Amino acid sequence: MDVLHSAGVRVAQHLQSGFNEYEDWFMFASNVADLHTPYFVFFPIWFHLQSKVGVKLVWVAVIGDWLNLVLKWVLFGERPYWWVHETEFYGSFQRPVLKQFPVTCETGPGSPSGHAMGSAGVWYVMISAILTLASQRNHSTLQTGCLRVLLWSLFCAIELLVCMARVYLAAHFPHQVIAGVISGILVAELFDKIQWIYGASLKKYVITTVFLFSFALGFYLLLKVVGVDLLWTLEKAKRWCVRPDWVHMDTTPFASLLRNLGTLFGLGLALSINAPLYQASYRGKWVHGTPFRLGCIVVSLLALRLLDLVPIPEEQELLLYALSFCKSAAVPLMVVWVVPGCLSQLFTVKKKKAQW
Repeated sequence: MDVLHSAGVRVAQHLQSGFNEYEDWFMFASNVADLHTPYFVFFPIWFHLQSKVGVKLVWVAVIGDWLNLVLKWVLFGERPYWWVHETEFYGSFQRPVLKQFPVTCETGPGSPSGHAMGSAGVWYVMISAILTLASQRNHSTLQTGCLRVLLWSLFCAIELLVCMARVYLAAHFPHQVIAGVISGILVAELFDKIQWIYGASLKKYVITTVFLFSFALGFYLLLKVVGVDLLWTLEKAKRWCVRPDWVHMDTTPFASLLRNLGTLFGLGLALSINAPLYQASYRGKWVHGTPFRLGCIVVSLLALRLLDLVPIPEEQELLLYALSFCKSAAVPLMVVWVVPGCLSQLFTVKKKKAQW
């Protein structure tokens, strides 16, 4: 692995020296590839356009990130920014110098890349949805083929940019981002064949949430008993990050796990509360027309922007985990229940006034 890691470090050095003028683009790509974007931006848009796609988006993101956590714990992947300091591969030769950035010092293992895996799964779902919608219209074979080529080329360009960004930032080795993209596509493909998620009850959401948490916690405690600490990377991050304030506790494995499980639980709760609206939209029979749906999208994005501004203290881990779960659960509740409910009342009042 040392040979593979050293080759990856050379790629990172080449990107940092040859593409430093694109640093802002790499930072932007890395930030957008985080699962924060699908939850706070893509989900509200898709849910109010095609609710089925919005639900699938959340499931792919949550299960994909949970699987990513398990794989990271199993594979014990290194990260470039600490590996270059600890490896004995270079012997007496000078060690490579890698530049670090505010988003470099993530605290979990490195393989496979969560950013690459999450973005691949999410974009695969969205592009597949667009192509499915296009196939339902009377387009010519040439138009459909051109659209397919265009969208999948866009997918490849986005994933290439994300992969380059994560390597440029010294957060991952090239083989880790490649593994992430492949894993993300496989998860998205798997959910193409799973249909029960669209009619799942709150009970199923709760059972799934409890199972995912119990499995991860049980796996962690089991290895802890036999002397394997799955949080071994946290100490490395604190030791080798050039700035202590770049090490964020919200990047720890359990913080990420609780955020995802909160989103999944919140979605199940919101759908159970607002079941009539969801079932109608799922069947293509919206209670209100296009203005209502567009209003839901705009208001949801604004509301989530305000929610995103609410800070979560990182001083106490248990408090961080609890608040992360609650804040994440509030996202689908806001999108699926609160905003449509309020706008529905508003549209109903306006309709009654118009009739008067």
